[in-house]
Amino acid sequence: MRLHLSPADRSDATQISAILEEWYLANSWIPAVHDLVEREDYGRILLDHTQVTMLHWQGQCVGFLALESDIVQSLYIRSEFQRRGFGRAAMRYAQSQCDQLWLWVFQSDRRAQSFYRSLGFQEVETSDGRDNDYNLPDVTLCWRQAHG
Repeated sequence: MRLHLSPADRSDATQISAILEEWYLANSWIPAVHDLVEREDYGRILLDHTQVTMLHWQGQCVGFLALESDIVQSLYIRSEFQRRGFGRAAMRYAQSQCDQLWLWVFQSDRRAQSFYRSLGFQEVETSDGRDNDYNLPDVTLCWRQAHG
């Protein structure tokens, strides 16, 4: 697999929003807290507040990674490209950029938790969801670079 990672720019905003919308529609358990107009603007907002890296493979956009300092704000891989190593490659890239990384995962998303744990992330705390937009219980995970 030859994944190409490139910094996102304003022209990627629509693509970012489309990837997020696909995820939202595929996960019916996610409450509808943002309307379509807000979700369509997500790419621009993410570009304004984070460092977004676009993931391309064989000329196709397969997903994106958004970092805000040492916080993984978003990692989304299009459904047809999941379980092919693209998410793992994106996170390895993020791990090469930082000494530690933090992220939040919904408690009910066991698949995501398992994925991040396989990359060395450990649970720091759980919450009842009052601090996230969806009001869903989540888990804070942290990864720290091993210094030897």
